[in-house]
Formats: sequence, C-alpha cells, structure tokens
Amino acid sequence: MAQATFFSVYLLDTGCPARLDGKDRTPQPIEFTETERALIWDGLEGLVQSGRLKLITPVKEEMEWLYKAGLNRLAAFPEHRLIIRKSVRANVLLYQRIVGSYPDIAPKPGQREADPWLIVVAKRFNYTIVTCELHKRDRVPTQRRRMRLPDVCEAEGINWLYLRGLANHEGWLPTA
Repeated sequence: MAQATFFSVYLLDTGCPARLDGKDRTPQPIEFTETERALIWDGLEGLVQSGRLKLITPVKEEMEWLYKAGLNRLAAFPEHRLIIRKSVRANVLLYQRIVGSYPDIAPKPGQREADPWLIVVAKRFNYTIVTCELHKRDRVPTQRRRMRLPDVCEAEGINWLYLRGLANHEGWLPTA
C-alpha cells in the first residue's frame, strides 16, 4: 500500500459507503462496528466539507444505483465536486492506456467506468484513492478479477488506502 501524504486529497471508490454501512452485495471480512461507522461517516463528511474528499462523476453514477443513501450523504456538500473533462486529449490518452494495460478494470459493454477514471484522476492530480476492494495479497486466489483497483494503483505508483486505513491515517478511530 503506497503511503498517503499528509493533507492528501482523496478520491472515494464507489463501494466504500455501501461497505461501511454493511449494504454491500458481496460482504467481505472488513466489517465496521456501529461506533466505527459513526466516526468514519463524521470523518468523511468533514473531509468533503474541507474539499479533501472528491467524488468523480463516474463514481457518483455508480453510487446512484449501488447505494444512493451514501451518495446523498456525501453529495450534500458542494465541495465534493471534481470536474474531469473526458474530452481532454491527455485524459483520453491516459484512460486508453489504463484500460489497455489493465483489461480487468476496463468496463465491459453496458458497464460503468469508474475504476479507470479514478486511476486517471489520481494519476493526473496526485490524489489518493480510498477503496474497499482487496489487494491481491489480501484476497483468496480464487476471486474472479485478477487486477483490482489497489493492484493497478500499486503498479502505477498511485497512493491508495483501504477505508479503514484512511480512518486510521486521519485519526478518526481510537488506537488500541
């Protein structure tokens, strides 16, 4: 896991709010207590209000159908917005390279395309991605997709954290 720098701007992956509230369709071993949930939501809202947590449009589109309550909670603050122009040549070229190099995160026909755009934005602006997808070292080898967001981040030299890692990094959770 690449270390996030202090005062990083974070990009939130689609599944984090659903996972945080236990609403994810594929439960993982990463669970949060009620207390942790409340502390992390307060922290996420604080980061959004300070302009340090951004939701890109493809993530918001995925959250719209995956977990609208989480989207509504974070999008209530206008500071969440980050405009990325998909028509800018440098963005298009980087997107094409990413989906060409990592076909496991490339959208299939009819699928949304948040993961490649998270990589593009993080790479272009040196932002840190916050995800609940498991790195290959943390998941069982039988899981379908070979490369996930943390794996691509690591290969591309992009900072990333698990949601719990963000909470610990930002000091939201009490230390044991």
